Formats: sequence, structure tokens, C-alpha cells
Amino acid sequence: MKEFRNRFNAIITNGQGTLKGQIFRIAHLGYFDFPDLFSMIACLEIILNANGYPVEYGKGVRAVQEVYANAAIPSGER
Repeated sequence: MKEFRNRFNAIITNGQGTLKGQIFRIAHLGYFDFPDLFSMIACLEIILNANGYPVEYGKGVRAVQEVYANAAIPSGER
């Protein structure tokens, strides 16, 4: 988690309570939107890959884009 701050000046924290060690939380102050999430997921892919996890760059970002695209389309146009 320190690597996020050191490499990208971003902060993530551990889960709380029963979720500790199972999730991470993106720390932010104020407004946070989908483009910010694209960046965080791209950073996560880089960090995981650098630490030996086999990550296909862009796969997580693609998933976020798909969620955003589906959420941004008015329900009558799907």
C-alpha cells in the first residue's frame, strides 16, 4: 500500500473490521469519479505486475470502462 503513495502519490487503505485483509479502499477527499477510478486501476495493475503477479495491462481498466459505459447509457437505450 505504501507503493501507491511512493510511485503515484495516491493512497489506498486496508479494509476495516471483517473485511480487513480482504479488500482495499481508495482514500480520497472530495469528488471522485470514473476517470479517477481508471487511473487507480491502471496504477494497481502496474504495482501488481511489479510485485510478481501476472497482470495483463489494461484488463482491469477495460472492466471499469465497461461498467462506466453501461452505467452512462440511459436505460431506454440499452
